[in-house]
Amino acid sequence: MSRVGSPPRVGDEATLEIEDLALGGRGVARVSGFVVFVKGALPGERTRVRVDRVKAGYAEGDCIDILRVSPDRIAPPCRHYGECGGCDLQHLSSVAQAMAKRRQVIAALQRIAGVEEPSVRDAIPAGEPTMYRFGMDFDWGTGSGGGEVLGLHRAGRPAEVMTIERCLLMPEAANAIRSWIGRRAETLGLKAWNAKRRRGLLRRAGIRISRSTGETLVIVETGRGNPPALFDLARDLVRAFPRIVGVVRREFDRRDRPSGQSILQGRDHLFETVGEDRLKVPAWTFFQPNAAAVGALRETVIRTVAPAGGDAILELYCGVGLFTLPLARAARHVVGIDVSRDAIIAARENAAGAGLSNARFLCADAAQALPGLLQEGRWDALLLDPPRTGLAPAVVEAIRASGIPRVVYVSCDPATLARDVRQLIRGDGLRLRSVSVLDLFPQTHHVECVALLERPDFEDMADGALSVPRAGPAPGGREPSGHPRRPG
Repeated sequence: MSRVGSPPRVGDEATLEIEDLALGGRGVARVSGFVVFVKGALPGERTRVRVDRVKAGYAEGDCIDILRVSPDRIAPPCRHYGECGGCDLQHLSSVAQAMAKRRQVIAALQRIAGVEEPSVRDAIPAGEPTMYRFGMDFDWGTGSGGGEVLGLHRAGRPAEVMTIERCLLMPEAANAIRSWIGRRAETLGLKAWNAKRRRGLLRRAGIRISRSTGETLVIVETGRGNPPALFDLARDLVRAFPRIVGVVRREFDRRDRPSGQSILQGRDHLFETVGEDRLKVPAWTFFQPNAAAVGALRETVIRTVAPAGGDAILELYCGVGLFTLPLARAARHVVGIDVSRDAIIAARENAAGAGLSNARFLCADAAQALPGLLQEGRWDALLLDPPRTGLAPAVVEAIRASGIPRVVYVSCDPATLARDVRQLIRGDGLRLRSVSVLDLFPQTHHVECVALLERPDFEDMADGALSVPRAGPAPGGREPSGHPRRPG
């Protein structure tokens, strides 16, 4: 290592104590006041580290030897671990993964949101440690030998795709389907898309499997063109795997812009049962990725929102109605918003199938629709489940100005959650009341959070067991005009 007090340099080696686990799953050490993120190291370990990158304020390095092993270190169950870029915590026990993720949520809220002592509940290891995913994407690309393969990206070399014999995050059926698609596409002479040469057809194969029904949907992303072999692939796939209810296609042009979608075989949706609800989930919509723990997440969200019989509840980014339906059973009126036309159509069908007439769904961009909805009347609670990128600034400002007393924020990224919380609690706005942490992504550094924010006057009334006035738009209230809708 370089001289005492100076930053480390690329190629330096040192023996370091690992103090914590960072958001990306790397160990955290310090040398001469400099933070070093160490790949493959765990808290409590004493490791020999080689620095391979130095940035302003921190360095990155590889663990080349472990001199003291953490009691939480386990043998990774997957033979591809370390080569494949999909998982980064298989060497850490399930309980320790959940504990580490809770600490990471606390650190993000302290460092980014400026909350000194956030109330973060113990992490819940929800569902199962393997084979839990509802869906997963596999890419076509160039393997280490130069040939075309269908698999996952290699760790540290994202341009290279490696063949996966068995991915432990998906059910066995998904592995069999992925392997069959790769072999059959090669036999049929279908070529993978080459991003450098801007030619080829096959880009990605997505597999979704309903845990409750076993229905399977395959989504093939391709370039333009209609070679007969592509339709042969879809036809043969359905014949080989009877549980596949549909094979759908999404096309991209040579500039990587979406240019159409179609059904190659069967239908473009499957059904998943969660609790008492049978949910239609179209191919082009988002659904919670942990099929084994989606029920636990839904229970946590509904318990946090705590809907009362007279409540009017607004839900942004509602998807196909996973949370909307149980909210509608407990509240007077619920309005769900999503920018996806397919999701809104499915949500309406799902609510109708559940016999719920007090749930209304609008296809609109949240930032543009929210001001009009807030003018309809008083809302008792707001539920948010945005994409990983978090809330648009316009949405944050509308919420701050709304006066809604209770906001529940579902997030799969502690950093963007903390960023948005920082803005929501500015001045005399909302206050962060609690955060529930669910480990919905075992073996990876990702984590799900359910945060409760309330206005100070609402907290005072709740603490004093006072009733909160209930009001809001009637179930048959008008739909705000001027909302942008996706064409078609």
